[in-house]
Amino acid sequence: MRRDELSALGIQLPVLPTIVLGPLPGAPGWSARLARIGLDVTASGAARDTAGSLAAARAAAPHLALKARPGDRAALDGLGALIVEGASAPPGTYRLGPDEDVVAAVDGADPRVEDLMDVARHALARAREGVASALWVAATPGLEGLPEEVVEAKLAALVEGARQARLYLAKEQFEL
Repeated sequence: MRRDELSALGIQLPVLPTIVLGPLPGAPGWSARLARIGLDVTASGAARDTAGSLAAARAAAPHLALKARPGDRAALDGLGALIVEGASAPPGTYRLGPDEDVVAAVDGADPRVEDLMDVARHALARAREGVASALWVAATPGLEGLPEEVVEAKLAALVEGARQARLYLAKEQFEL
């Protein structure tokens, strides 16, 4: 994660921010649910965002950073301060690409719900290998093939596991 670029766009994220990669099941409209679950970055859930899906996602959770999966660059016009997954990112947006340091803490292709402590242990192990502030804690692509209630449970484990990892990192820093 390139925090200086995010900050220049007005995007502030905690250490070990949680994000969902890939689309989500059902129709776009996941932004309010992702906010309720506690993710740090929201999204519409669409496989390919439109200007309308992004505007609705931003309106549903205006206090969160917004991730886009644009079908075309015109969908990004005028929205600014976006995290763009995969595609080339136009000026005023942040490109989340394969060069990012990502902990794949939740397997989107596996229907089993992860244990939150396993998520926390995995995130902590990766944080200790490098710079924790440069690391994303993510659910990997594939969630669109799972039932919505399973996806919500998996994302809740992601959020709580990342929270536990943050608490443990803070405790370690305090004890130094």
